[in-house]
Amino acid sequence: MRRVVAALISLLGLALAQESHRVAITHPFSPFNRETNFLLIWVLVFSVLVFGVVAGSLAYITWKFRARPGQGGEPPQVHGNDRLEVVWTVIPIVIVMILFGLTARSIIQVNQIPANALKVEVVGHQFWWDFNYPELGFRNSNELILPAGVPVLLEITAQDVIHSFWAPSLAGKRDAIPGQKTLLHFTAEKPGNYYGFCAELCGPSHARMLFRVIVLPKEEFDRFAQQAKAYTPPVADAQGQQVFQQNCAACHSVQGKMPPAVIGPELGFLGNRTSLGGVEPFTTPNLEAWIRDPQSVKPGAKMPGFPQLSPGDLQALLHYLEGLKVQGFDFKALTKY
Repeated sequence: MRRVVAALISLLGLALAQESHRVAITHPFSPFNRETNFLLIWVLVFSVLVFGVVAGSLAYITWKFRARPGQGGEPPQVHGNDRLEVVWTVIPIVIVMILFGLTARSIIQVNQIPANALKVEVVGHQFWWDFNYPELGFRNSNELILPAGVPVLLEITAQDVIHSFWAPSLAGKRDAIPGQKTLLHFTAEKPGNYYGFCAELCGPSHARMLFRVIVLPKEEFDRFAQQAKAYTPPVADAQGQQVFQQNCAACHSVQGKMPPAVIGPELGFLGNRTSLGGVEPFTTPNLEAWIRDPQSVKPGAKMPGFPQLSPGDLQALLHYLEGLKVQGFDFKALTKY
């Protein structure tokens, strides 16, 4: 039994370590998070101070005025202390005013939108994210590709229900509301693969509505953007392309552009992705399982399964989909945050 308990504790610790690695709000990689962490430290300091004074005073009073052996009746009563009352009124006012000033400073800092920010239109769907780059002329889904050291302005909205965009290591949360745009800006300072989440309960696969923020060195991002703008979908398998046209093209685009009506995620750069639907690592077995039965990966997903595909057609389709990529980029090699 002790070994079983020890093993369970070890597994729990490993799981928590992995989650803390993903949600690293205390390890900022942008000025936005550095500012909010500065405010967090002040709040924590005052919280610990207030708790220590209150709990310490309570413990001292309980010990000092405890009933002693042989003591009868009520102890001597003390009524009021004007000086003490003034002190414990002034101190909370001072703390509140300090936090008010620091909060106002942080709000001003994180809401100053730079004039040269890269604009990205973000749309939340059940249960995936769409990222459109109107100034660069391409689009991607579930993986937001950004340059390091460049300010980014996200225009966030939703197609169906309320979602919430959150990349913990880079910026705070912003609600994605149908018919309304909310703004979020930040500057990712370090190249890497950052985890992102939907932070608003939005349906049965809310917990699986994940995404990645792929931050590349500026020169590498410029090269990717240039090739993505002039992108022509490669045909790694002619049979697979035919299977795609017959079964998938009604909902998915492979042009890296915004189609007239968005139904399913853009697949133009599918072969470059590090994750599948934001949930599973992008591998051939995971892609095959997704095509066969998407509901087993994301319950409530609108994509139907295709168990009727023959093994030959399925393999051809997999080969075609994995070939949809911009050559010369390996996002899987980036450090994960």
